[in-house]
Amino acid sequence: MKILHISDLHFPKKLSLFSLRGKAIVGYLSYRLRRKSKHPLVLVSALVEAISKLEYDALVISGDLTNVSHPSEFENAREILSPLLTSKTFIIPGNHDRYQKRAIGPNPLFEKTFGEWLGNSLDPKLYIRSKKIGGKLFIGWDSNFAIPRITANGYVGQEVIQKTLSLVKEPYVLVCHHPLWNPTSEIESKAHRMTNRGEVVEKLKSNPPLLYLHGHTHTNWVKLPGPSAPFAIVNSASSTRLSDRNHECGFHLIEIENSIQYRRFIYSEDKFIETNPIFYEESEGVI
Repeated sequence: MKILHISDLHFPKKLSLFSLRGKAIVGYLSYRLRRKSKHPLVLVSALVEAISKLEYDALVISGDLTNVSHPSEFENAREILSPLLTSKTFIIPGNHDRYQKRAIGPNPLFEKTFGEWLGNSLDPKLYIRSKKIGGKLFIGWDSNFAIPRITANGYVGQEVIQKTLSLVKEPYVLVCHHPLWNPTSEIESKAHRMTNRGEVVEKLKSNPPLLYLHGHTHTNWVKLPGPSAPFAIVNSASSTRLSDRNHECGFHLIEIENSIQYRRFIYSEDKFIETNPIFYEESEGVI
């Protein structure tokens, strides 16, 4: 099983300020003034082209396809991803896809746009999505919620964790937007992290996933299994951002056989090339 994992795509889309409200105005201005140049269209095109040429069994996208969850951003994201949206694709939302309340309910824009690739709901009251691809089970959680302040926290409710662990009886890959672990060089602020991730990790010990795939923090890494989190944690964010001295960006191609092998691809000189994965022992970071 070869799993291609991308995240935090933040596809560029020009919006009218008159079409925004609340914190979306501040968020969009921040994107236009600070982050737009970090996600050039040429990189987006190169990503789609690179993925189209790779052999994989499953494509996992762990959120943040948009910037401020504007309706036209969802349409734009679907159009860009259209060559890659197949039965092999599994998508979950990120905090930027839940940036505004209207992106959550009662007819969520994310689900409306990407429902075909979200898998099946395991509980009508909880966001627990399930999809089998190539005989492998993928479970998706939504750790995001619309917050009126300019913060990016996440949370996974106890009922979501317990329900998942009670229903899943076979090896699985867990996909969620927020990290469960960070290297010491990438510690998240209190306004950015999943607020109960220690609890999540502790409960997952009873039925740990094969992999935990996430994004949110725009630097690639692979946290190897350890005593506290006995499973690999893989960050492929941001797959559409230019790397700099503070961000190692790209995506991973993960092969699960008797063992797990990792390949990493980065953008360099107008194309994606293969490079060395960035591995950490659990002791080199924090939960």
